[in-house]
Amino acid sequence: MKKRSVFIVVGILIIAIVIVKPFRLEPPTPKISVGERGIPTTQGSYCWDAMLLAQCVDTIHTSPIDMTESHAPSIVSKNDEIEIEFPIGYQPENLRLEQWLDEHNSKMVEVNNKRIKVPNESGVYVYHVIADWNQGDGNYAFLIEVE
Repeated sequence: MKKRSVFIVVGILIIAIVIVKPFRLEPPTPKISVGERGIPTTQGSYCWDAMLLAQCVDTIHTSPIDMTESHAPSIVSKNDEIEIEFPIGYQPENLRLEQWLDEHNSKMVEVNNKRIKVPNESGVYVYHVIADWNQGDGNYAFLIEVE
């Protein structure tokens, strides 16, 4: 009976660690997608306070446009919706989204139910996701082309 109780407690601890991940050293990366197709993201600078270590990491990117230079734009249609989803247990307390117009100008984009509408005009668009948690913050950039 004692052995069984130990196994149950150990099992619950393992499940809690897998779900909560208290030893995570960086913020979670969102899954950005259109339907079933994933859109590549680039992680920018961040600060994160894990159980055993707190750290801030600065990346070499100068802007969200610079962050996306290693990606080809993901092709989307004018009627598509882009979903921004974080792993279970890591929903940010605050989520902001910017659309970058050029290296110095951006505008805020409204996120409704973890989704945004694709622009109605054809072109290439850079988006910057900024997320805040109790443990820290992170930012990510992605690139789309509307056809």
